[in-house]
Amino acid sequence: MAGIINKAGGSSGAGGFTFLGVILGAVLLAVGVVDFFMWDNYKSGGAPRRSS
Repeated sequence: MAGIINKAGGSSGAGGFTFLGVILGAVLLAVGVVDFFMWDNYKSGGAPRRSS
């Protein structure tokens, strides 16, 4: 028995949610990379201090 696929409203909504998911994933990845470098800098002693 074949199932009925509901195509009401078209597929434009699903494409929008996919695009939003990709954008949010890229933002999350960028934040993770920046956070890693900030953590690495903190663990290695931070910025060098001036000797005066």
